[in-house]
Amino acid sequence: MKKSILNDIGLYKTRLISTFINSPDICRLLLEKDSYTQDEADSLLYTRIFPYLHINTQADMNACLCFEVDVPQIPTGMIKDMKIIVWSYCRLEQMQYAKEDYLGTKPDILADMAERELRASNQFGIGPLHLESVTNNLLENQFYGRQLVFTVPDFKMKG
Repeated sequence: MKKSILNDIGLYKTRLISTFINSPDICRLLLEKDSYTQDEADSLLYTRIFPYLHINTQADMNACLCFEVDVPQIPTGMIKDMKIIVWSYCRLEQMQYAKEDYLGTKPDILADMAERELRASNQFGIGPLHLESVTNNLLENQFYGRQLVFTVPDFKMKG
């Protein structure tokens, strides 16, 4: 198989899916239940967890977690910079949420959960992920959310 600089985009997305689907806090919030099966957690992919920015306009939509991976720069012959963007959002009328050890609205708490999971992970790049920014978004005048941007250096190509 030929080496590829862009192979890590898919690898990172696979690892992000696993990280989020295996997070009890994230699954409880997205499934809106305290107890769930692994099949229910797996069903979140492409319904509440998306490996791209997706605005789901279904009337029953509660909250979503989306992410994307970019390679914004290749500064040296050996290293590339990787960027992970995570979006958490919900409908404006569903902002209220409470969970012990978390504060804020539902998108704030979902973003906090995602950040905690990623900060604790060592599956991405060389060293820890660096949280570059956290901003808010109003989408289509009916969804509110948070955008988190992480960066991490990684090897340009893996052998």
